[in-house]
Amino acid sequence: MNYEPKYSASLTGEPFLFYEIRQVSKIKLEGITEDELREAVKTQNVFQYKTEKSVNKRLKAVIKRLAVLDDTLKRYLAEKPSDTAKIINLYSIMKSNCLMYDFVMETVAEKFSHNSLVLEKVDLNEFLTDKRQQIPEMSHWKDDTLKKLRQVLARILYESGILADPKTGQLQRNNLDSEVIEYYKSIGELHVLKAMGINI
Repeated sequence: MNYEPKYSASLTGEPFLFYEIRQVSKIKLEGITEDELREAVKTQNVFQYKTEKSVNKRLKAVIKRLAVLDDTLKRYLAEKPSDTAKIINLYSIMKSNCLMYDFVMETVAEKFSHNSLVLEKVDLNEFLTDKRQQIPEMSHWKDDTLKKLRQVLARILYESGILADPKTGQLQRNNLDSEVIEYYKSIGELHVLKAMGINI
């Protein structure tokens, strides 16, 4: 389960999508094929969108995120309480988008490790500025793209429950279902939960 090696600004059009990924993971548990899944999402309007325009793009993002989860994590995502499932969703975003992965593992993890639980705008700016200098493909991204990414990165943290207050930047530690923590430990990914500020 490795995240994609290419840096992409795709998050600007692919937000947290918690409701969507939860619904799709439930359908996936029924053991249907990907083609059947796509058909079901569209014909049954599973995402409850007013128009079909956004469905294809959002569904593609959801399928990409689910692809990095094994069957156990997919089942947890579908069946565990929302607070736990949201953390697993964030994990799927991290594992399918290396910008999100680096942001949590570097910037957010540092906040929690130093017990400095405020994420400031300058932290987001510094992270993206540093990445822009380090990563060749990011050097061509427009300022508007970086501005949107700043908003989306913070929004995803907020929707996952890690950013308690987007106005003040207050971060919070979260508890997780003990069965899920044990499973992450068994697959060698406990360090990712620690970076998210999960109480281990």
